[in-house]
Amino acid sequence: MIKGVHTEDYDNRQITNIDGYPPETASFTNCTFTGCDLSGKQLSGSLETCVFKDCNLSLTVFQGAKLQDVSFISCKLEGVDFTKCNKLGLGLSFRECLIRSCNFNFLELKKTSFTQCDLIETDFVGADLETAVFNQTRFNTVTFHNTNLSKADFSEASDYLINPLTNNIKGAKFSLPDAVSLLECMGIKLV
Repeated sequence: MIKGVHTEDYDNRQITNIDGYPPETASFTNCTFTGCDLSGKQLSGSLETCVFKDCNLSLTVFQGAKLQDVSFISCKLEGVDFTKCNKLGLGLSFRECLIRSCNFNFLELKKTSFTQCDLIETDFVGADLETAVFNQTRFNTVTFHNTNLSKADFSEASDYLINPLTNNIKGAKFSLPDAVSLLECMGIKLV
């Protein structure tokens, strides 16, 4: 514990208003956050086996925060820099989320699930997304470069632009017609 900083531990809580909790340094285990507005707040404690549902996490800062087995469901995440999290044991999943202008660069995100999400202007440069799942996710200006996408699942995903020459896509699953974009990156035109 840092001298002068008050920390609290919260277990098995249903949280609908974050105002009653000191989120900057608090540790949450098995907690569910529902309808909370965390926009612009800083979380630097520990979140383990937690769920955020219908929350606004725009510009939330996870400076040094430990995020293990954290799920985001129907949340708005804009401008979140996940590279500020504690990288040890990082475990995330996203379902039906709006993820805009977020940074996942150089993170180990193996088996991370992005299901039915809208990924917009988000970066995965150098990230390890081996066996990640992007089922029914829509992409718009998402950057993959030197990204490990081996065995990733893009089933029914749409509008992605992935260059197979600058990313590892060995064993990844793609569906038509969107898989044609893989050829376009190499200058191949289908007629």
